[in-house]
Amino acid sequence: MAVANKVENITTFSYGQSIILTLKDPDPPHGAQDISSYTTRTVVVRSPDQSKTVTATASFVTDGTEGKISFFFADGDIDRHGKWSGQVKLEKTSVELRSSLFEMIVAEGLNT
Repeated sequence: MAVANKVENITTFSYGQSIILTLKDPDPPHGAQDISSYTTRTVVVRSPDQSKTVTATASFVTDGTEGKISFFFADGDIDRHGKWSGQVKLEKTSVELRSSLFEMIVAEGLNT
């Protein structure tokens, strides 16, 4: 399972913004992956220096058949700029599916 998006337009110290990812089927023709049967959806991102890991719970944008999930970060989660790496983890009874890694580019913002 691949993630079709590179997450951009995030700044340090931002939170509450809805981020949408589209999960793609790894087999040709690489259309949207139907993830509607997965009951637990998690997004994990790791800071550029690998010292911080943030986990967010994801929801379906509609019903999961179009492969889209949304999530957001809490206050203080994204506290350093640079290229973060992320992965989506989906779970259902006796099955865990992990996406390929995706990039999340975080620009420097003011901590005011």
